[in-house]
Amino acid sequence: MYARVARPSMVAAVAFVATLSLVLGGVSPAAANHKIDHKVAQASDDLAAASKAVTKAIAALARARKELPAAQAEVLTATALLAQAQADHDLASAASTRAADTAKVAARNVAKAEVAIASTTGQIGDLVRAVYTQGPYVEMAAILSAATPSDFLDQLEAIRAVSRSQNQALSDLRVAQADLALASAVAQQATLRAKATSKKASSTLKVAAKAATRAAAAKANVERIVNSRTGALRVAAREKASVAKKYAALRAEQRRIRRLEQNSSHYFKGRPTGNLRWPIPGAEMVQGVGPRVHPVYGYRSCHTGVDIRGSSGTPIQSPAAGEVISVVNGGAYGLHTIISHGNGITTMYAHQSRTAVHVGEIVAQGEVIGYVGSTGWVTGPHLHWEVHVNGVPFDPMGWFGGPKVPVSCWAG
Repeated sequence: MYARVARPSMVAAVAFVATLSLVLGGVSPAAANHKIDHKVAQASDDLAAASKAVTKAIAALARARKELPAAQAEVLTATALLAQAQADHDLASAASTRAADTAKVAARNVAKAEVAIASTTGQIGDLVRAVYTQGPYVEMAAILSAATPSDFLDQLEAIRAVSRSQNQALSDLRVAQADLALASAVAQQATLRAKATSKKASSTLKVAAKAATRAAAAKANVERIVNSRTGALRVAAREKASVAKKYAALRAEQRRIRRLEQNSSHYFKGRPTGNLRWPIPGAEMVQGVGPRVHPVYGYRSCHTGVDIRGSSGTPIQSPAAGEVISVVNGGAYGLHTIISHGNGITTMYAHQSRTAVHVGEIVAQGEVIGYVGSTGWVTGPHLHWEVHVNGVPFDPMGWFGGPKVPVSCWAG
């Protein structure tokens, strides 16, 4: 039988990776699936793939094994980017806060400088008004009006004090103006730094948000794959009994065919021949004889014929003259025909879409006896062809250049 088995082909980073480890059970996908990969590679008969549910489950398992390592790597990458983005954002936010505080202090210093200038300017104004009121000859008036030397000295000192106050006020004004200029420059620079750091903090926040989205998507993808794998294993467990029955049914049908051939008295009475023609001229053999192992359950079976490529409806020719001794529809082989060619040689044709002969009919070599189909336990149209000698399956390739030997896995 021809096989078409699917081949194997915003959370914290640390917390998520720990959760992921729990979900995956801490098992390496490569180590855990090496055995089943080997079995899938070995399985190549239709019986292993005939159950659509199991076939789908095997395909899901293969996809999960293929996708999971990359998904796990993406989770690690995304969570690392998220952690770095969060750290960058924290640094930028702290720098922005410090810059804003510095700008506030600078603004207060500007305000103080402005108050000092206002005060000094007031004092200078008072002095200017005094000079204006008393006139430019206030010193001369003080000297002339002094009655005694002591009065003269007192009035002169008073005049000098006013002069000193005026000079000090002017000096304080110049200092205050310089302080204001410096404070204004510092405040301006602090404001610019505050804006820049705030912008950087905003930018890092966007990066962190994107990283969080990526990490969440990676996590969801891993969960999807794990859920798919769990579901596939659940289906495989549910189908186990059904597949076991099919294996038993195949074995029973092989034994039935052997008994039929050994007990049949309808052997061809004409000239026996040891030569056989290929039943579909020019068609390729796609599967040979030999043991098979189910990729999921480990059930063993024996592929007792060869699978020949052919689209549905392709004519099947009798490889030699003979008599039709059985036409049965059902079971693993679907619609299958058995022809006796004499000398203990019989041939069997499985999975036909329809037959062109009936039991007891004599057929000639090259005569069309049926048509390729996909009946029975198959995954696509093809011809499963067997050659038996005294009820024992032989490798059909023995009639086409190979040794004529029984199928090695056949137990009778």
